[in-house]
Amino acid sequence: MIKIKLNKIFITRYKNYLESNIFKNQVSFSKSIYWEHHSNLITSKIDGNSIILEGNSGNYIPDKKNSFSFFYRKFKQIVKKIIRYNINLNLPYKKAFDEILKDNFYEGQKIFFDKKRLIAKNFKECKNIFPFKYELNDHIIRSYYYLNILNSHIKNSENLNVVEIGGGNGNLISLIKHHLKSNCIINIDIPETLMLCIPFLKNLYPDSEMLLPNEIEKNIDEDTLKKYDFIFITPSQIKQVDENIIDLFLNTASFQEMTAEQIKVYIDFIQEIGKKNSYFFCTNTVEKIPVDGKFNADELLNVKPNRFFEYPFYDNEILLYQICKFTSLVQNDPAYLRLEKIKK
Repeated sequence: MIKIKLNKIFITRYKNYLESNIFKNQVSFSKSIYWEHHSNLITSKIDGNSIILEGNSGNYIPDKKNSFSFFYRKFKQIVKKIIRYNINLNLPYKKAFDEILKDNFYEGQKIFFDKKRLIAKNFKECKNIFPFKYELNDHIIRSYYYLNILNSHIKNSENLNVVEIGGGNGNLISLIKHHLKSNCIINIDIPETLMLCIPFLKNLYPDSEMLLPNEIEKNIDEDTLKKYDFIFITPSQIKQVDENIIDLFLNTASFQEMTAEQIKVYIDFIQEIGKKNSYFFCTNTVEKIPVDGKFNADELLNVKPNRFFEYPFYDNEILLYQICKFTSLVQNDPAYLRLEKIKK
């Protein structure tokens, strides 16, 4: 649980979003079985000038600095180590970050970092440059790793118009806004996950201009992008984005939890609204069955697993395509990492 204080005007706008038809009347294709389950676990409660958020998947909001929740979490980790409750052979995220960043090669595989353009060369630098009053959690560390890759390959990486598909609570785009000084960021996600992301980003960027899903009255064009720092849209609104206006697309650990039909819709969408020579960064597990919660064996047999190498990518210029070494160090399920330049 996290409690975020915001001004009354924005809380009213947020409440209007939760009560809007765009929140309540969702298109049928927007959720896989996985998200049918997890969307029901996300809750938002307005308490005066505060919003109280809870959820599991998609909710990776870090603990506030020097908060009770942060020290309690640390205490539990120490206790588990003492009693050997959870024997984990994977590296801690901060150690994995340092291991890969200290050399351009790891186990014979070139990582392709431009060391002159690294945002953070080690975990200590991540802590020093992290601009918000929150503790660094594993998802923030992973986001800095992705940021290093993006800045290494996109030579003119600042002042971009960015789209993230399935950005969760917004850890990666919050760093892109600060470190890459992006223009406008569009976050496309299901309404319940946007319920987490909107107040979290407004808390980080209180002076930012935001456009909420229920406030969109016309197509999102280049003039719209100039007016806002963040635009939030739901899957039912993707056709309201004009073609050829986006510089960078992101999908991290999100396609893996969709249906194959949803993945195709979004990859087609990326090809349409991306500028010529725009970039698409995608990292997802090699294979995952997008289910969670209660289901029987027969249901599981009827769900096709998502395989990264079967995603319907276009024939664009591939800049990077490999097993993600960072992911292999911190978790058991391997993931692909792909960066491409869109050709038209």
